[in-house]
Amino acid sequence: MDAHSISRRNVIRCTVAAACAAALPLSLSACAEERSYKAGMFIDGAIDDGGWGESCYNALVSASEAHQWEHTYTQHVDEDDWEDAIEDLIDDGCTIIFAPGAQYTEAVDQAAAEHEDIKFIVLNGDFERDNVENLVPNNAQIGQLAGALAGLISKTGVIGLIGGTGLEGTKEKVANYEAAARAINANIQVVEDYADSFADEERGYEIATEMVEQKNVDVLFGDASIVDAGARRALYDLGRGMAIAQPNDAGSSYDQVIAGSVLTDNDMMMRNAFRDIESGSFGNKTVTGDASTGGVGIGTLSDVLVEPFIQERYAGIADQIAQGTFIG
Repeated sequence: MDAHSISRRNVIRCTVAAACAAALPLSLSACAEERSYKAGMFIDGAIDDGGWGESCYNALVSASEAHQWEHTYTQHVDEDDWEDAIEDLIDDGCTIIFAPGAQYTEAVDQAAAEHEDIKFIVLNGDFERDNVENLVPNNAQIGQLAGALAGLISKTGVIGLIGGTGLEGTKEKVANYEAAARAINANIQVVEDYADSFADEERGYEIATEMVEQKNVDVLFGDASIVDAGARRALYDLGRGMAIAQPNDAGSSYDQVIAGSVLTDNDMMMRNAFRDIESGSFGNKTVTGDASTGGVGIGTLSDVLVEPFIQERYAGIADQIAQGTFIG
């Protein structure tokens, strides 16, 4: 388990506190309402993986800094150590714990029952407690955006998807990825595989290599965090195939492998959860993000891999997906 902390003291709150002390007792009640929080995230992968982990960590940092709260993280945490990682963060003074994936649900549920005074935020979570909020992007729209692009750019008529494990959110993406691709090309073939991990980059490399070389896959979409980085590395090494990234904008207009990205605004959802904490309305709630509100969207398309007329058509399809009219 590789741990590292970043803490930022709230200078403004200290200044306010000093002013309150000078003004006692007139503003005592106002000062008493001032409260500082510390948010901590743990993850089985890395915070600089160029994908899922990085997006989640950036959301934590951005929301924490916006509220002038401290923040910290622990990365490369093995599954057997998830519960210990939560306890370590709490011992470090964290009053908010962020678990960036549904795979952490069991560990969080147990910790939330034991620490009713701690706020727990779970990305793609699906359970309710007074001290738990779930952040859930629209997985159906994510799958549709990826599938539509794959269907538009595939030359072989065979596209692939690599999942970490069989999480419900991943299954929803897979179903919609296939449906959207087939709305573009009814004869398209979809190959899927699971790495049984979110942190095994080499497994992603192996799966992608097999899909391209043995199954003629020419477009890959990943839902497996750092495994996706391995899959993209395989495409670069092979000099064949295209990737669709998520949840941040991983490509560029001149990228040779990443055709485009499907974006999830984890920052927006995290800030909403933090506002719930500040307002006292936190718990038993799901904060959602979808294409109609900007919580889900499309990133930069590669001009090398996606022709202008396809980019224009894809933009129109993205609008239909936001409106819920692309797939019946």
